[in-house]
Amino acid sequence: MTDKGHRSVFMLTLIFWLFVDDGQAKTVSGFLTTNSAKETMGQYIAGFYFHGETAEIQYTVNMTNIGGASVYLYLDEDWQEAKETTNCLHKLQMARLNNLFENRTGRWSVTHFVRPRLWHLVYADAFTCDKGRPIIPLEQPVYISYEIKMLNPDSLGYPANHFGGDEAGLFRFYQILLITYFVLGCIYIPRVYETIKKGGPMDFVIRLLSAALCLQASAAVTILIHLRSYSIDGYGSPMFELLSELLDLTSHFVMLYMLLSLSLGWALGHSYRPTRTSLSKIRETSATRIVIFIGILQGMSFLWEQYEQQEQRMYHLHRSYAGISLAIARLLLAAIFMSHLRNVISSERSALKRDFYNSFTKCCMVWFLCSPLVVLMSLLLSPYLRFKLITTGVVLGQCIAVFMLYRLFLSRSLYWEVSALSSYLPLRMDKSFGSKYYS
Repeated sequence: MTDKGHRSVFMLTLIFWLFVDDGQAKTVSGFLTTNSAKETMGQYIAGFYFHGETAEIQYTVNMTNIGGASVYLYLDEDWQEAKETTNCLHKLQMARLNNLFENRTGRWSVTHFVRPRLWHLVYADAFTCDKGRPIIPLEQPVYISYEIKMLNPDSLGYPANHFGGDEAGLFRFYQILLITYFVLGCIYIPRVYETIKKGGPMDFVIRLLSAALCLQASAAVTILIHLRSYSIDGYGSPMFELLSELLDLTSHFVMLYMLLSLSLGWALGHSYRPTRTSLSKIRETSATRIVIFIGILQGMSFLWEQYEQQEQRMYHLHRSYAGISLAIARLLLAAIFMSHLRNVISSERSALKRDFYNSFTKCCMVWFLCSPLVVLMSLLLSPYLRFKLITTGVVLGQCIAVFMLYRLFLSRSLYWEVSALSSYLPLRMDKSFGSKYYS
């Protein structure tokens, strides 16, 4: 491998480790220190959606008989209020449960509710609220080495399920999704391959659509690997989880380029191949500059969101200002495509081409609007259902959009006719090219 290749691999690895945070695992380990607990009036450990009568917490520590070393459990609404208080003792008194480290290993039960509830685990000891005791110097730390497992009951009622109430069922969902990808791939890959091999007006578009679909499937594979590992040890593979989100983002950019090319008429010519001349002309248009700017904004929002969030989760546009800005960017993209396609439809006389443009517009809107709309719908549900609805809704929405586009582009009754007459589309870069086939 060349020096340039080594540098690229090093930079990618550095980016992965920079944004991967082990704090999202539901088997957590580390050190509980008096200093940290005293500085923040309780050292935060993790949050977890417990459900079921046999849900429990299992712990392992390196020492016992530590003065007042305890884990306090807060319900989410209590914790949000406790974070705002400045009275240390009052903050600890707001906890619903208080469990002491009595042995090196042990387990604590969690209060059962009808629906899954989010609990927050916070560590404190006898010195946490002792204002008269100074903070221990960092060169002489006092700490407890720990490992804590948060478990829900499995199908047999045993506390062995690492998935919280907000994640239950996602592993099975991705299994079914990959099986569906495999079955449909076996059915349609030969037809798509023959279409690409023959060339024609849809060749370049179907290549881009296939690339986006492969990236989607790869994202599903990597997240399934993470969930499989997570179901075993509660740690999972944060590297694969972040890789899955990067693959999904790349798929979004490929779809963006394809939809932009189609909506502005750049890729509808016969046997279209992008050249340096055509690409340089594309970059000169104001619409392309806007889309490039929004694409850069999406990338920056993604990095900002990963840096800001403690939990590396896909499809969490509603959880931070970075995610909200990313959703707004996608809405702006949808508005740009809608504007261009509406102009095409309003000026078109052919009923066949109007049907094509209408179908294409629907596919574009499904792709770009599924994420913001699902997020808005999730606000009507209980908190533990939101993440599952957003994840499944966005994935299914994108899959439906890709399937609709495949049907549209493989339909010779629509796409072949529109492609042959593509010179009528606005902002056509080489009008003589399309008119040659129209004549």
